[in-house]
Amino acid sequence: MSLHSETSPLFIDRLGPPDLVETFAFLDRDPVVNVYLLALTVRDALAQPRDEFWGVRREGEIVGLLHLGGQSGAVLPVGEDLSATALLAEHVVARRSFLPRRFQVIGRFAAVAEIDRRLEARHIRPRLRRRQVYMAVERGQLAPFERLPELRQARPADYDLTFRTGAMLRAEELDEDPRAADPIAYAKRVEEECRDGYTFLWTEGRDLKFRASVSARTLDAAQISGVYVPPERRGCGFAKRGMSELCARLLLESRAVCLFVNDFNAPALAVYRRLGFVNRADWGSAFYDART
Repeated sequence: MSLHSETSPLFIDRLGPPDLVETFAFLDRDPVVNVYLLALTVRDALAQPRDEFWGVRREGEIVGLLHLGGQSGAVLPVGEDLSATALLAEHVVARRSFLPRRFQVIGRFAAVAEIDRRLEARHIRPRLRRRQVYMAVERGQLAPFERLPELRQARPADYDLTFRTGAMLRAEELDEDPRAADPIAYAKRVEEECRDGYTFLWTEGRDLKFRASVSARTLDAAQISGVYVPPERRGCGFAKRGMSELCARLLLESRAVCLFVNDFNAPALAVYRRLGFVNRADWGSAFYDART
């Protein structure tokens, strides 16, 4: 498959272990924004059979990249070359049968919008679209704060609390209750959270004050996701203290902490900016439940 531009043709091909060095070099152009895919590539070395990596090349050099998660449903485009983005978007359509029924497209807003447009032309529409802001704070830029030793990693004994509050988080953020939408996968994910310790909790007795997860981590960056404070506890500064403590711990080993947040979530944006986060990219997400 190729596409001609004003300069030279583009070609797309499947990436594998022999392409590791080239793939790392491409993603490492922005190791903070690309931290999730960098961590995934380090873990699987482009050899996970349930995932696909595709690269768009111009004159032999990668100018765009696409991750397709055959089990996770994660569709992750990378790159700012408009012609490459168009080719990647068309390839998502061509590889639709590889993806599970429920899948999500996440990345720079222009790339997500292009994939969304081409899927919609085939009558595949997302149940939810989000425009977001990708933000980061670097080591040495975190605002001063009062330390919070109470913040801890989730443990197996926290399963019920993690299960319940995680469902509340997803219902608020993604307009669906995972206990009804995908109960088996959700229960398994909560088990992993409590087993592997990548979700952090601040509790008072059996009640939650704050929770957040670390979705990817490299020496360059750590990505935070799933930041949540129960509605009845908001406005008390728990998000600021919890995020400050988590960022401080992550910055001991990573040079930056990053996350993406809905562009309409003014309270969260204000908290992150007070902590020292700055905008890094115009981001977007589209969530699909294609039953056809």
